[in-house]
Formats: sequence, C-alpha cells, structure tokens
Amino acid sequence: MDTDRDCFLELLLRHQTEIKAFIGSILRDRHARDDVFQEVAMILWRQFDTFDRNLSFAGWARGIAAHKVLHEIRQSNRVPTLLEPQAMEAVLSAFERIASQTDERKDALHECLKHLPENARRLLTLKYEQHLDAEEIGRHVSKTADAVYQSLSRIRFKLADCVRSRLDLAGEAE
Repeated sequence: MDTDRDCFLELLLRHQTEIKAFIGSILRDRHARDDVFQEVAMILWRQFDTFDRNLSFAGWARGIAAHKVLHEIRQSNRVPTLLEPQAMEAVLSAFERIASQTDERKDALHECLKHLPENARRLLTLKYEQHLDAEEIGRHVSKTADAVYQSLSRIRFKLADCVRSRLDLAGEAE
C-alpha cells in the first residue's frame, strides 16, 4: 500500500503543474480552478488502482479533469470559463499532442546522451544533476571556467542536433 501511495504522490507532484494548466485553460476563476484541482486529485487517488501504469499519468489525469470541469460547468452556470464545453475536447487533444511530442523528445534526448563520450556526460552530470557552476566544474575536471562554458555549449549544440535528427527520422518513419 505504501508503494502505491508513494508512486501516486510522485506522479501527482510531477504532473500537478500540467494538470492545473489544463484546468486553468478552461476555468477563469482561480478559486474554481483550485477547487476542481483538489477534487481531481481526490478522484485520482481513489481510482489510482485502476490506472494502467503503462499509460501516461498526465493524460489519464487530464481526462478525469476534463470530466470534472464539464461537470462543474454544467452544475453551475456561474463558473466563468475561457471555453465553451464543446471546445474543451480540442484543448484536451492539444494537450495530448504536446505531451506525446515531449515524450518523443525525452526519448530522443536519452538515446543521444548514450552516444556522448564519457567526459561530456560527466560535464552534464556536474552541471545539471549536481548543479555546480562553471568554476566548480572546472576544478573537478581541471579546466578553466571559460573552457567549461565552451565545452557545455558544444555539447548542448551536439545534443540539439542529435535530437532533431532522431525526431526527423521518427517523423519520416511514420
């Protein structure tokens, strides 16, 4: 039970901004948005045992949020909305497209990182996982801060090119 609770909390915390953004794209009133998010979180918790862990938690949560927002709109005509209920499906669809593109980019980046030389991966680890500045990184790898900046810049460009190439190839394969 604790592992389910921990997993749920981790997923909810990781995706809460995205879920709130979806709700906020439809509901104008801040209090209504907060109330709906709280209700959605409770529904997600109660139904978590039905969640297929092979699917996107954010997508599942947005679907539940969409139903809750529609219910809120139908129940109270006083809830100001940015969209008519029939337009909500288009918003949900747009969020799904963005999420799938983000997942594809993450997968491409992960593959590209595997192909970097060890010293480049070490610089990235020091910068983005250990949150060290260029001078601190330089002390670890015996380089000047300027050399670290240049190396990180080259690595980022190389990764960006690799990700673009992988995404282009994936797009052509479809």
